[in-house]
Amino acid sequence: MNEAHHHGARRGKNAPSRKDRTRQKIEGAAARLLRRDGIKGASVRKVMAAAGLTGGGFYAHFSSKERLMQDAFSWAAREKRKLLAVSLGDARGASYVERFLRAYLTRDHRDNPQTGCPYAALLSELPRSGRAVRARVRAEFSRGVKAFADRLEGRSPTEARRMAILTLCLAFGALSMSRTLAGYPEADELLEAAAAASKYWRR
Repeated sequence: MNEAHHHGARRGKNAPSRKDRTRQKIEGAAARLLRRDGIKGASVRKVMAAAGLTGGGFYAHFSSKERLMQDAFSWAAREKRKLLAVSLGDARGASYVERFLRAYLTRDHRDNPQTGCPYAALLSELPRSGRAVRARVRAEFSRGVKAFADRLEGRSPTEARRMAILTLCLAFGALSMSRTLAGYPEADELLEAAAAASKYWRR
């Protein structure tokens, strides 16, 4: 076997299977609908139609809608973390907090929930979700808190963790409330006030 053939075979072996690609397509469609329409609105029929598939094939990939919601939430959380990581670059400390709030609390993010943060999109529904979904939310939130706290130099681990939790919860709540007040002047005021909050936390 020549080297080119060997590398080609290795790529083929590591490439996702057709079933894996279909599952990823379903997860991506569910992640968009979940954030736009909520858990109840993201029905299996709607998700499969958005993925360009027939509803009958759903259970070949997921054991239940609840399992799909878990994976769709993780998809959405990872997607948002990656986008924010790119926009925030190598910022650290107080600069990171300020840049995070400015990048997260935007009109574009508020007006396009289908591609945004799943926490803000689902704040009112998640407390009533099943234990498995809430456990997945907890796991993703813990990852987000750790990633945020790791950027907060000059603070003890406990203080950095609490600052991360405080900042994330401020951002989620402000974005959700701004959506609630869409069409009213307070919607933009909320974003601006919350985005400026970091100046009050500087030492």
